[in-house]
This record gives sequence, structure tokens and C-alpha cells, in this order.
Amino acid sequence: MAGESMSTPGVPDPVSSSEPPSPEHSPTPSVDPLLSMRLGEFIIEERIGAGGMGVVYRAVHPLIGKHAAIKVLRAERMARRGEQQLLLEAKAVNAIRHPGILDVFNCGTLPDGRPYIVMELLQGRTLSEVLLEKGKLDVELTVWVLDQLLSALGAVHRAGVVHRDVNPENVFLREFLDTKPTLKLVDFGIAQVPREESPGANGAMTGTPECMSPEQIRGGTVGPAADLYSVGILAFQMLTGARPFQGEHMQVMFAQVESVPPAPSTKAEGIPPALDALVLQLLEKKPARRPDSAEAARQQLSAIEAALRIPGAPPVQAEPVVVAAVPIAMPTVLPVAPPVPRSHKVVVGAAVLMAFGVGIVGGRVQHKVVPEHAPTVPAARRPVLREPASIPSPAPVTPPEGGPPREALDDGALQDEALRELPSPAQTGSSLAPAQGIGATASP
Repeated sequence: MAGESMSTPGVPDPVSSSEPPSPEHSPTPSVDPLLSMRLGEFIIEERIGAGGMGVVYRAVHPLIGKHAAIKVLRAERMARRGEQQLLLEAKAVNAIRHPGILDVFNCGTLPDGRPYIVMELLQGRTLSEVLLEKGKLDVELTVWVLDQLLSALGAVHRAGVVHRDVNPENVFLREFLDTKPTLKLVDFGIAQVPREESPGANGAMTGTPECMSPEQIRGGTVGPAADLYSVGILAFQMLTGARPFQGEHMQVMFAQVESVPPAPSTKAEGIPPALDALVLQLLEKKPARRPDSAEAARQQLSAIEAALRIPGAPPVQAEPVVVAAVPIAMPTVLPVAPPVPRSHKVVVGAAVLMAFGVGIVGGRVQHKVVPEHAPTVPAARRPVLREPASIPSPAPVTPPEGGPPREALDDGALQDEALRELPSPAQTGSSLAPAQGIGATASP
């Protein structure tokens, strides 16, 4: 009897010779009596799948055109408490209410007494089909699938439900043309629901052997940690392309209980150490050594996701480029200065020349303290002045104390006839601070 309850969802069960198959149980039924039948508000159009417990059909609402999936219990399951099991699935799903859980929104009974449930119709592929095509997934996609799955399981466990059959067939990836894919956890047929007699409550093994936790195999008490162990199996398979334990069902179940799993990084390259450690923690034999909850495992995964900077993480804002501790800004249009009286033009022009000379010196000093990693600002070109034909040498000008060296002022800057009328710095009260500021932000 234990073997009957461990059938893999999505794979039809073998039928004994003493029990003739029902029309919908046949792999290719010639005539399915449920086709075109009206069940509640929906009309069945075609058969789209079959599992160990029931057959799934696509149906349509005749008035509004809404599509749905209808799961009908197999006739031979009626004698195996299958009726309660199918209704248990509907109760479990509606107790959770999470976007990552397949929605069940109606139920009923066929004329022959078999129950059915009406669910949302999913478009996409199971994780099993994706792995069959790709072999394994890259780290980024694996982290995304695990994050979505742990989010759904967190809601499952908060509702007091334990799925008990988390495997690649029951993880569905919905695919859309213009939006990101989403994940749905399906098939709560053997879930453990509070205040309900769940399958396997009497100690019988229930689930998929390759993904069952050690406590499930022993027939002991099963809690949320059992689902986390199954998540570890899926994570290992997505990263490496194979499950951690290989062999026949009995060999795999024995290994689940006794053998230490290898690290995923020993089977595939490019796996971050933190992700490696999380998978091994999920695969701990003792439930107490696994993450405390699905949310706790998801928090660890969030840190890994941030380190990978995978798509979906908040974008990192680019910092401004800094040259000599001054951010480079786009050129701006300076306001036009008011006209300067003619009597002050010579004084202003000489002051600009002095400031420009000091600015060059300041720029050179600033250039020496630029860190090695900062971009180098080209030195400002000194304006070339043609020497006047016959101008007597001006009287020496003594720069103010603390000002630039004389050679910086004599290098062609004092050969303008206007400088002879320039008053001393003490008379004008000019300061060198603005000149130093110009030198600090000089640009070519």
C-alpha cells in the first residue's frame, strides 16, 4: 500500500490486471465520456494531463470565455479515500491564499459520485520539463526559483499546512509574453492540513522517494522542515543537473536517511560558497539543523542574491566621477557681468592677470596632492603675450606676504603697460583666496 501512495504526480499509475481501466484512465482513450460535459459553470473541452490521483481537463465558461482546469478523481481511487484526499487539496489551498499557490475556486461531484475541483489554468512548464531540456540552471535562475518557492512555502507553513511532496513536477513556471515569469506550487493532494486526517497520518510513507525527507521515510512526525529538505534536493538538482543520491527507489531512500550529500560545488563550477552552504544546510538529516523556517532560508538567499547583483535586485546608483575631490559637472552658462566703468578697466584687467597667475600655481599645488587613482587634470595653458615694441621696464612690484613667488608674476604677466597704474595690494585690500579657488577648479 505504501508504494501506491508514493506515485509521482504527472505520471499515470499502473493498473492491475484484475481492475479494468476506466476510459479516462487509458493513456489514449478512444472516447472520453467527460468531453463536452458541463460541470457547474464550465464545459470540458479537452484532456490536458493525468496524475496518480486524477485526470485534468481544460474547460471554458460558455458566456465569458474564462478558461479553467478541472481535476477529476480516478474511479479506482474512490475505494482508497481518494474523495477526501481531493477535497483536502481544495481546503489546503484555500487556507493559504498566496499568489505562488495554485488557486482552487470551486468543487463538485460527477453523476457517478466522483468529486472534482475547479482550478486556475496555468500556461507554462513544470520545473521537471525545464530541467529535462536544459540539464541544469545557472546560478541566477536557480536563486530566483528558490526565492519564489520559499516565499510560497512560507505562506503554506504559516497556514499550518505541510506540502509533503515538493518535487520538480509540482513546481510550475508560468510564462508570459510581455511580463516576467512567475512560479506556482501545485498539487496539495497529500498535504498535511490542521484538524484534517491527511494521507500517511497512520505512519505510511507518502511523497516522491527522490525528494522525501529522512523523517518522511521513517514514517515519523513531519513538519515544515520536511518541505525545506525537499527544497534542498531541488536546489542541488537545479545547480548540478542531478539529484544528490542516485539509484533505485530503495537505494535512494536509504541514502536519504544515512548518507552525507556532496556539496553542489563538487559537481558543478561557479557556485558561490554561501549558496553551497545553504543547500547543505537544507539537506541536513536532523530537522533541527535545517533553517528555522522558509523565511529564514529566504533571508539567507537574499544576501546571496544581493552579492550576485542578479536582475530584479535594486539598481546600484552610479556615483559621480570626482577629480581632485571636486565633482565634474556639465558646463553651465555664466550670467553676463554688468559693464565695468572705463576708469576701472585697467585695474580689473591687472587683477585678473594676477589671479590667473596665482591660479596656475594653485593648480600645480593641487595637482600634486591628487590621489593616484584620480584622473589627471591637464594644466591650464599660460596665455602667450607678445612683447610690446618699446615699453620701459616697470618698477618692481613686491607681492604681499604669503603670495606667490616672484617668478610666477614676472613670467610675462607684468609686461603690460597698464600695470604701472596698478596700486599696491595694501591699497586695494585684494585677497588671494578667490584666486586659489579658481586654481582648484581650473579646467582646460
